[in-house]
Amino acid sequence: MRKVIIYCVLVSFLFFLAVLSLTGHFPPQVGTDNPSAKDILDGNADADILQLDGLVYSNVSNRDWISEREYTKGEKIGEIKKQTTNTWWFWNLYASKLPAGTAVYTANGEEYGKGDAPLNVMVKRNGEWEVYQSLREG
Repeated sequence: MRKVIIYCVLVSFLFFLAVLSLTGHFPPQVGTDNPSAKDILDGNADADILQLDGLVYSNVSNRDWISEREYTKGEKIGEIKKQTTNTWWFWNLYASKLPAGTAVYTANGEEYGKGDAPLNVMVKRNGEWEVYQSLREG
C-alpha cells in the first residue's frame, strides 16, 4: 500500500511539472514580470534576443534613437553558449541569432556582477558593434 501511495504522489508531481512546462510557467520566475524568451519568441519568431541573469535583451542597434548616443564597450561578461529558439530551454547566455562563442560586454562603463544584469550589453558581429537592451517591466 505504501508503494502505491508513493507512486501516486510521484506521478502527480510529474504531471504538475508537465502542466507548468506546457503552459510556459516552468521554470518559474519568482518575483518578476519581465518578459521571458518564450514571450518574445512566441510573438516574433525572428526576434534577435539573448538572455543574461534571467533577463532577456533585445537587439536595438537598428533603432533610430540608438545613433543619438555613443556606446562604448566595457568589461567582458561572457560568451554566448548556444544559439537556439527553443523557448523551453533558453538559459543564460543563450541567443536566438548570435552564434556560440560571441563575446558579450557591458556598455558605457556599467559594471557587472553575477545576478546584477546591466541595462545594456554589446556584442561584435560581422565587424560591427551591436547594442542589446534589457527588457524590463516597470
